[in-house]
Amino acid sequence: MSDRGPYIRFVEGPPKPRTKTWWVVTQGDDVHLGWIGWFARWRKYAFYPKKDTVFEEVCLWDIGHFCKSETIKHKQKRKAERLKVQG
Repeated sequence: MSDRGPYIRFVEGPPKPRTKTWWVVTQGDDVHLGWIGWFARWRKYAFYPKKDTVFEEVCLWDIGHFCKSETIKHKQKRKAERLKVQG
């Protein structure tokens, strides 16, 4: 998964104890649009938009695809860690 789309990019933010975070910023002028972080209740990464931001379908697709991709990576990593401990 690319860390950028045609209009936005994902910049790694400060990590949490078991998960990562990313800032979602515009290409070029780096306007902060929100962030992506783990949403425990859903057991996946989610997008937390800043107030009064507006998104069109390309940005929404890029954000959704990024969240899905990073959720899959996270779950695969956690599974490998559990197997290693059991191993």
